[in-house]
Amino acid sequence: MTIKTFPLLILLAALTGCVTYAPPPDGPTASLGMYFENDTSGHMLTGLATVFANPACDRLPSGERIGTRMGMDERDELPTQQIAAGKEFTFDLAMIEVQGGANAGCSVTATFLPAPGAKYEARLYIRGNSARCEMVIVDDQNVAVPFTTPAFSSMGGMNGKTQNGSGWFAYPKIPPLILNVPFK
Repeated sequence: MTIKTFPLLILLAALTGCVTYAPPPDGPTASLGMYFENDTSGHMLTGLATVFANPACDRLPSGERIGTRMGMDERDELPTQQIAAGKEFTFDLAMIEVQGGANAGCSVTATFLPAPGAKYEARLYIRGNSARCEMVIVDDQNVAVPFTTPAFSSMGGMNGKTQNGSGWFAYPKIPPLILNVPFK
């Protein structure tokens, strides 16, 4: 684990389970369960779920994170959330994986139309050390729900840079001074 990666993991651990999104209190809602499945094991994984104001992925004034989870399991899930129903709902599921001296990740942004009172599950499948991923949304009968995706992921910093379902890698730069400091 690199020096720059460790503080990020501590910060993400502190945010685990934070919820800043809430559907309108007087409007209809549906429930959305979310889970991540990774075909590799033994790495620290962070699952993120983010909601947007519309299919153009504009930010919400009240916040956008609806779930964060860290662990080393091949499969992990976020707590089920109540979401606004009866209008398009846009969200992003992402998985970030610590791979030695680098971080890798993959995300999919999707928009679908939840029905009031319905129950849904979004499943993000990560393949090939985060090289690619795909999302499936199903209803409570395990029937696939249609959704649309923009060309690019809308996860923070990825919009316009990384295609939906394509992985990314980040190699943190460590200042030479830090590299020369012995750790005891």
